[in-house]
Amino acid sequence: MKLPTKAKEVLGMALPAIGESYLQSLLGVIDSFFIAKLGLLAINAVGVTNIYNMTYIGVFTAISATLSIFLSRAFGAKRAEQSKSVIFHGLLISSFIGLLFSIISVIFAQSLLEWTGANEQLKETAVIYFKVVLGLTPFIALFTAESASFRAIGDTKTPLRVGIEMNIVHVFLDYLLIFGLGPVAGLGLTGAAIAMILARIFGFIRLFLLSQRIPAIALTRSDFKIIGKLARRMINFAVPATIERLSMRLGQVIYFGLIVRMGTEVYAAHNIAGTITTFSSTIGGGFAVAASTLIGQAIGRNNWSEVQAYRKWSYLQAALSMTVLTAILACTSPWTGRFFTHNQNVIHLVMIVLFIDTISQPFLASVTVDTSVVQAGGNSKYPMIVTIIGIWFIRTLGVYVFAWKLGFGLPAVWGSIAVDNALRAGLFLWYRRNKNIIKQLV
Repeated sequence: MKLPTKAKEVLGMALPAIGESYLQSLLGVIDSFFIAKLGLLAINAVGVTNIYNMTYIGVFTAISATLSIFLSRAFGAKRAEQSKSVIFHGLLISSFIGLLFSIISVIFAQSLLEWTGANEQLKETAVIYFKVVLGLTPFIALFTAESASFRAIGDTKTPLRVGIEMNIVHVFLDYLLIFGLGPVAGLGLTGAAIAMILARIFGFIRLFLLSQRIPAIALTRSDFKIIGKLARRMINFAVPATIERLSMRLGQVIYFGLIVRMGTEVYAAHNIAGTITTFSSTIGGGFAVAASTLIGQAIGRNNWSEVQAYRKWSYLQAALSMTVLTAILACTSPWTGRFFTHNQNVIHLVMIVLFIDTISQPFLASVTVDTSVVQAGGNSKYPMIVTIIGIWFIRTLGVYVFAWKLGFGLPAVWGSIAVDNALRAGLFLWYRRNKNIIKQLV
């Protein structure tokens, strides 16, 4: 069957974005592979650092989404000066927030590690890694924002290509700085931290230099000026998007704590299933990027019919691919589960929750895509409200009542997640049918 033109546009933009997300995940996998050779204490040091690292990245992602939405509209309307001003303000806000997180992480490293429950031995092992990785977060923020600039103008291939280059650099530096080679002495866990940050710095510089070759996003000295009204509007838009990300993260921390208390096997099965399902959720993220970019550009061109077409094909392709992939993963889990464990109880639990998650995929696709669609339309507050309702009043409460109090265990956890996704999908459907999704930004 031949795909319509709009469906092809969505797919052509989504595929590189999906590939880039997988490559970003690969950075963590490579780190884990090398660090595992340093012992369990080193692995745990990375784990407690990642609690904050992933939270920070969630904030940077919200800021970069703001940049992308404002830029895609300006680019679609062919307003070159405004486009470059949006990029400058996005980079400025990202670097400021990154610097703030950096200062807090370095000054209060010991206290932040204590809040994770780390004992003295773990704190001593983790503190240098913690300070290096989180102390240089401005570069992670800038890399995330620069990637968003390319995606906003419809170029998802360049971030993918740079992601491949960055992974190659990271593998080389990881091995060299952790274990040493010839006259270069290995630095162990500290070397892993330095390697990760150097790879991110390389990625940002590479993207920035490439951006200077593209007239639409190339910055000149005259673009480096603060426009108060634009800065305020971008910050006002970014705040609800950031709260949406943080509320989801905090909700996960709370119900993850309940799952831990259900026993080692249950927690292991949850983590394995979560790792496996990232293959499908990453696909949804790629189609969300495509929807946000193409809809933003269509709004900039004042082409309202394209907005509906891009939303439809983003959702349909995301829902179909996510559901099929998750179904395949569920059917093959009795065999693929053995890559993670040989405990048959754990493998059986993984299979059950993956089948539950298969049913949830069309709803998850709607939540993922429609969050970006509504934000691209100019409303970051409604997705925040929907996320808070779903995560706190359905998912977290459902896990507490059905999985913890009533003792239905892990299937009830994933059932609560499915109900949360279904409710939020319904709330987005109501919004699209009853509200004008396009709002003025600038």
